Amino acid sequence: MLDLSQFQTIDLPIHTLVMLVFYFVLGAYASFSAIFYYHWKTYGSDTKVTLYTLILYFSITIPLLIVMGIMALII
Repeated sequence: MLDLSQFQTIDLPIHTLVMLVFYFVLGAYASFSAIFYYHWKTYGSDTKVTLYTLILYFSITIPLLIVMGIMALII
């Protein structure tokens, strides 16, 4: 049987944990955005719709990331 009392606890401050999660979300956003941009540019049939979609996507998500970054820095 595994004795859990032999493991040491990790003393990780909440600020460090929040920043790590924020960096992970930022990396996932960058990867998703690159894939999203590529697919809309490559497979989009109407250039106006593609342009409007990309502008709307980035105009909504970038302010959200800025708010998340500010909140992560405040904690």
